[in-house]
Amino acid sequence: MPIMGWHDDLAKRAAAAGKTSEEFRSGARQRARMAGIWLVATAIVWFAVGWPWVVIPAVLAVYSTAQRVSATLIAMRLEEREAAQTPPN
Repeated sequence: MPIMGWHDDLAKRAAAAGKTSEEFRSGARQRARMAGIWLVATAIVWFAVGWPWVVIPAVLAVYSTAQRVSATLIAMRLEEREAAQTPPN
């Protein structure tokens, strides 16, 4: 299944569960902050211990970034749904 189709499916499930786009935007912001923290930790570990130990915080930073992107894509899909359900004035 293509990645866009996967996020569309996740957005449908989230809407069915009563989740809003703002909840996913909030989660995306939180994951962005965590990615930044992991990047700082990566730099500290690099200077303090050396290269082999850098892998752990670097992988966590990449994982947090991937979660942020995913939450943002789902939020965009939910915003489209919410806009379509809002009656015009």
